[in-house]
Amino acid sequence: MAPIEITFPSNNITLSGHLYVPASYKEGERLPGIVVLHPGGGVKEQTAGTYAAELSKHGFITLAFDRRTQGASEGTPRCVEDPYAAIEDAKSAVTYLTANDKVDPKRIGMLGVCAGGGYAVATASTDARVKAIAGVSMVDIGLLFAGSIPEETLSSLVAQAGENRTEYAKGGEVKYLPFIPADVKDGPVLMKEAYDYYLTSRASHSRSVNKFALWSYDSLVAFDAFARIERISPRPLLLIAGTDADTFEHSRIAIAKAGKPSELFTIAGATHVDLYDRKVSDCVPKLTEFFKKSL
Repeated sequence: MAPIEITFPSNNITLSGHLYVPASYKEGERLPGIVVLHPGGGVKEQTAGTYAAELSKHGFITLAFDRRTQGASEGTPRCVEDPYAAIEDAKSAVTYLTANDKVDPKRIGMLGVCAGGGYAVATASTDARVKAIAGVSMVDIGLLFAGSIPEETLSSLVAQAGENRTEYAKGGEVKYLPFIPADVKDGPVLMKEAYDYYLTSRASHSRSVNKFALWSYDSLVAFDAFARIERISPRPLLLIAGTDADTFEHSRIAIAKAGKPSELFTIAGATHVDLYDRKVSDCVPKLTEFFKKSL
């Protein structure tokens, strides 16, 4: 079934979403709902929408949406990757589902892919309305960006971020950096995979523009997706990761810090981006089992 285009507010900013309702839905039913969060640099029409569509086939009402300043959602300047705003938008998506008369407000789950997985963990840590939490190829975007850069370089980027905020306030332009560099030949596997997914016909989308505002760095450097992960317990947590993913350690760290019940489910031989599309069929049965049991 084609998604229903919807909008909902988040701190007076209008967000754009796709609501997936099972074809088997009967008028008057109240079904469990799942919010699906997209990766950094992604939009709802890519992997988040893929998972939302697949899960809706198994009796869930699912919502994939674009975070503020991204995709079809409002917000300026564009393409700011702000983890704290992302958490607020995820909570607003939960509010939308709890107020939808097709959804049982006591049975709300959350699924995030890549950075969306880290945002799902951080959101659920302080939002008890989310009863079950899952991540696919999950990363803590603060650790991914800030933790992988030499301190001298990071300090320079943070300083430039502040300077650009001042420039913008005075009428200047926002400076942008690419999520995926133009030349990935000698880059890490993750960047090569991301190039193939986001910048070729495999999954490119006109609103997935491969850039983020430079001043995102001063928020990213302060963010720790797992800072309060233990607060999710006793609600269940499921993380799915490919054994060949160069981000596998993020899921391992999260599970080590989480309370119970929590599970790390692995897809043998799969890489990080394999789970965006090529290995979705390996993930959906586990996700379906998890959410049906938990919601």
